[in-house]
Amino acid sequence: MKNSDSVPRSDDSRGDTETEQTLSTQNGSNSAADKKHDNKADKKRKKHNLWPLKACIITFFLAAAVNAASEVVLEDSQLWWASILTVVILLLGVIFDVIGTAATSCDVGPFLSMASRKVKGAKLAVKFAQKSDVVSSVCNDIVGDVCGIVSGVCAAAIAAQAVRMTQLQPVWNFVISVVIYAVISTLTITLKAVGKRIAVNKANNIIFGVAKILSIFRKEG
Repeated sequence: MKNSDSVPRSDDSRGDTETEQTLSTQNGSNSAADKKHDNKADKKRKKHNLWPLKACIITFFLAAAVNAASEVVLEDSQLWWASILTVVILLLGVIFDVIGTAATSCDVGPFLSMASRKVKGAKLAVKFAQKSDVVSSVCNDIVGDVCGIVSGVCAAAIAAQAVRMTQLQPVWNFVISVVIYAVISTLTITLKAVGKRIAVNKANNIIFGVAKILSIFRKEG
C-alpha cells in the first residue's frame, strides 16, 4: 500500500515541475515580446522628439528661399502682378491651414475600414490621421508661416507701387501703406477663421480628398 501511494505523489511532483517549466518559458517569451515592444516604442519616441529640430531647419531654409524668390519676382513689379501674387499666396496659406486643422479633427476609423477594402487613397489617409501632429505642424506652422512672410513682402510691394502711382504727401503715403497692410491681414485672418470651421465640420472628407489626390503620384502597397 505504501508503494502504491508513493507513485501518484511522484507523478504529481513531476507534473508540477513541467507546469512550472512551461509557465517560466511562457513568461520568458512574454518578457522578450514586451522588451521588443518597449524598444519599438522608444525608437518612435526618439524619432518624434527630433521632429521640432527638423521643422526648425526646414522652416529656416524654406522661408529664406521663398522670401528671396519673392523679393526678386516683386522687384519693380507692376501693381496688378503684386496683387495677383498676394491673393495666390493668401489662398495657399488658407488651404494648407484647412488641411492641417482637418488632420487633427478627423476620425481614423472610416479610413481603416476603407483601407481594408482597398479603396484608393485610404492607406495614405490613415497615415495622415495617425500622424496628425506632424501634418498639422507642416501645414499650419511651416507652410503657414512661410505664406505669412511672403504675403508681407507682397503687401510691401503693393504699398510701394501704390505710393509711387499716387505721388501724394508723405502723410497720405503712410496712410495708404497702413490701409494695405490692414486689408491683407484682415483677409488672411477672416479666411483662415472660415477655413478652420469648414475643416472641423468636414475633416474626414478633406483628408480623404487630399490623400486621394496625392495617391495619384504615390504607389500604395
